[in-house]
Amino acid sequence: MFDNLITPEFKKVFKDSIDTILSQNALTVPCLLKYQNTKKELCFNCEYDSISQKSANIPKNNAIVSFPRGSICPACRGFGYIDTTNDEKVDLAIIFDSKYWLNWGSKTMNIPDGMVQCLCKIDLLPKIKTCKEMIIDTNLSNYDNYRYSLAGDPQPAGFGSHDYLISMWQRS
Repeated sequence: MFDNLITPEFKKVFKDSIDTILSQNALTVPCLLKYQNTKKELCFNCEYDSISQKSANIPKNNAIVSFPRGSICPACRGFGYIDTTNDEKVDLAIIFDSKYWLNWGSKTMNIPDGMVQCLCKIDLLPKIKTCKEMIIDTNLSNYDNYRYSLAGDPQPAGFGSHDYLISMWQRS
């Protein structure tokens, strides 16, 4: 009955519509994917003492943040190392109101407070699965940090293809 309605042209209209929703400055907001800190780099601001394996608390000649010799380096707080992150800003479609969530199953879900749904392109799957947490809408960071952690496995979605990803997030 519906075989005549689902044409390649109809699928293209669907894909073009979702791609438009997910385009930058459309219905997406800038989000920050935060990853586990795994890399430490020597402090850019102070000399490193290899014997004590921490900061010598002596400013480098080209120190960006000046500090008196013998006091604690303000950049690394005396550790000699600075954690580097691979945090990444991405544009995602976030749906806060559960009545507008995309429902890919026929089961009724129990929705705890503080849940959101995220829609993005499938190529973000590895990043979504490996991030520690997400800060939603970095434009609002002056007001509050909307920190969320992934709640369950992301689900591939699409209309006859898996071009998109739906994920659920719980407020941290």
